[in-house]
Amino acid sequence: MKKTLLAAALLLSFAAGSFAPSPALADDAPPSTPPAQSPDTGPATDTGSLPATAEATPQPDTPAETSGTGGVPATQLADPTTDPAPAPDPAPAPDPAPEFVTRGGIGSKWLALGGEGGALGAPTANEQCSAGLCVQAFTAGSIYWSSTTGAHPVFTASGRTGPRWHAAGALPTFGYPVTDETVIGSKSLQKFSSGKVLVWTGTQFLNLSTRTGIGSRWAASGAETVLGLPLAAEICGLKGGGCSQAFDRGAIFWSPLTGAQAVRGGIAGRWRATAAQNGVLGYPTAGELCGQAAGGCSQKFQRGLIYWSPAAGAWITRAGIGSRYAAAGANRSSLGYPLANEACGQPDSGCLQRFQGGTIHWSPTTSAWIVRGGIGSRFAASGGAGGTLGYPTANEKCSPGQCIQSFQRGFISWMPAGTRTYGMTECQKLNNGRTKYSTYGANRVLLTFTQGYGMSRATNVYCVRIAGTYVPDWKTDGYVGASGFKAPGVASGPTRNLYSPTGSYSVTEAFGLGNPGTKLAYRTLSPRSRWGGNPWTATYNKYFESSSWVGWDENMWYFATRATHDYRQGVVVNYNRPNIVQDAGFAIFLHMNKVPTAGCISLDDWAVVDYIRKSTPGDRIIMGTYNDLFR
Repeated sequence: MKKTLLAAALLLSFAAGSFAPSPALADDAPPSTPPAQSPDTGPATDTGSLPATAEATPQPDTPAETSGTGGVPATQLADPTTDPAPAPDPAPAPDPAPEFVTRGGIGSKWLALGGEGGALGAPTANEQCSAGLCVQAFTAGSIYWSSTTGAHPVFTASGRTGPRWHAAGALPTFGYPVTDETVIGSKSLQKFSSGKVLVWTGTQFLNLSTRTGIGSRWAASGAETVLGLPLAAEICGLKGGGCSQAFDRGAIFWSPLTGAQAVRGGIAGRWRATAAQNGVLGYPTAGELCGQAAGGCSQKFQRGLIYWSPAAGAWITRAGIGSRYAAAGANRSSLGYPLANEACGQPDSGCLQRFQGGTIHWSPTTSAWIVRGGIGSRFAASGGAGGTLGYPTANEKCSPGQCIQSFQRGFISWMPAGTRTYGMTECQKLNNGRTKYSTYGANRVLLTFTQGYGMSRATNVYCVRIAGTYVPDWKTDGYVGASGFKAPGVASGPTRNLYSPTGSYSVTEAFGLGNPGTKLAYRTLSPRSRWGGNPWTATYNKYFESSSWVGWDENMWYFATRATHDYRQGVVVNYNRPNIVQDAGFAIFLHMNKVPTAGCISLDDWAVVDYIRKSTPGDRIIMGTYNDLFR
C-alpha cells in the first residue's frame, strides 16, 4: 500500500511540472488511513488492500498539493465554489516619438547651421506659414523665412542678439530677422523687419531704428560697412535741439533744421577742431561728397564748407572768401584746395585764405577777390594788402598773352616778359564809365586835359588796354593851344586863334624825318611837304606837296628841320577830317617842342617817339578840359 501511494504522488508531480517531492510522501511518513470497504465489495485481491475497483478509479488531472500542515492534500482544503483572482493587464507600450520635417529655405538654413547637431538642435514642430512669412521652431531657437529676405535664425541661448530679441519683446517688438547675427570683432548686430537693429557693443545692447532720424542716416550712409557700429546711445539736448550718436568710424548729428547727417574722417576732425555744431559752421546740412578733383571730398554745413584732399588736408571755407572760392569753381578751379583756414586781423579789418593755386583777400570795403600766379607774386612782394596797392578790387582779367588785375591804388599786369605795377590815374575813368567821350574800343588812348578854359599847360596820360582794362603806360605834362580849349561842339577855328578842339579823335598816320617803327601809316617828309590851311581850297586840312608856301598852308619841312624841330616826328589828329568843314580848323598834330601851340599837342621828344612806336590805326586822343572829359 505504501509503494502504491508513492507512485501516484510522482505522477501528480510531473503532471504539475513540480520536481520537488511533497513532505507527505516521504518514506518515513506514517501510513495513510485505509479507506472503508463497501458491503457490496468482494474479497480483497493480490494487489494490495485497495479493492480492485479502487485501483481502477482514474486520478484527477490536477496534481494533488499538500498544505504543508500535516500532509493533507491542498485540494482537500480549497473551496471548490471560489474562482481564482484574475491577473492584471500588462502596461501599454509607449507611442513612438513624432517626426518633424524641415524643407525649403528653412531646411537649407538649418542644415547650413549644422542640422540637429548644430546650434539650433532638432526641430520641435513643422514650419508654419502665413501671409508670406514662414517659421519653424527648434530646440534652441527658430528660423524665419520670407521670399524677400530669405531664411534667418534667432537663437534662444547662443549668440548675443537672439537671446536679447526674445527677452526684449521678440516678434511684436522687432519683427522677424532679415539678417543673421553678424559678428564684427567683439561686437555684433542683427537686423529685423521693423527696421530696428539690435547691436551688442561689447558692453551693452543698443537699438537703432533705420526708419527715423539718426538710424535712417546710418543705413543710408552705408551702415556698418562705412560708419561701423554705434559706440553708445544717442545724446540729445545739443544746440538748437540737436542730437548726435558716435560710431566706430564717425558720428551722425541731427537737428530740426538740418535733419541727420554723417561726419567722418578728416572733415569730421576739422569740424570738431572748430567746436563742431557750436562753432562757426553749425550743423552739417549734407553728407560728404567724395570722388572730386585730386581724390578729394567736401561737405556742406550751415555756414560754410570743409574741403579735404590727400595732399592738402581738411580746411574750412566760409563767408565772403568761401563764396568767391565757390564762384571760381572751388576745388575744380586753378585755385585747387585750401591750404589753411582763413586768417583775419589783416589791414583794414580784412582776411585772407591761401589755396594751392593762389590767395583770396577780403575786406569790408572791397569784398573778396583772388590773386594768383605772377600777379600774386608781385602783389605779395609789394607788401600785399598792407602795401602800396591795397586790396584787390577785382579778379585778374586775361586775354591771349596778357593779364591785368586792379587794386585799391593801382594795377598789376602780367605778360610773358614779366609783370608790371601801375598807379591809379584817369585811365581808370575809361574803365568805370566816368568819361564823357567814347574810346571806340581803341587799344591805346591818350588823355590830354587842362584844369580849365584858357589854360595851355596840359596833363597827358597814355592809357593802354590790357585784357580789356585801361592802365597808364605813362603820364607826362605838355601843352595845347596857347588860348586853351574850345568848348565841346565848338570848332577850334583858324590856327591864328590858337585854340585846341575838344573831343575824341582817331589817329591813323604819322610823319617825320624817319620812321621810328610804327604800325601807323608813316609819311617821310621832304622839302615839298605841305599841309593845306587855306579854307575853300581842295587841299584844306590835307597833306599835299608843293614847292611854294602860300597863305595859311604849313611848310612841314620847315617845321621839321628848324632848330626847335617841331615836326621832326609827329602824328595827325583826325580833327575835322575826313569829313572836312571849311575854316573849322586844320593841322591839329601831336608833335615835339613842348611849348604852347597854335592848337596842337606838344610833348617831350621821348613821349612823341614812344607814342608813334606803340600806336596802331584806330587808337584815339581824347582832349579837353578836365570837367568836359570826365564825370
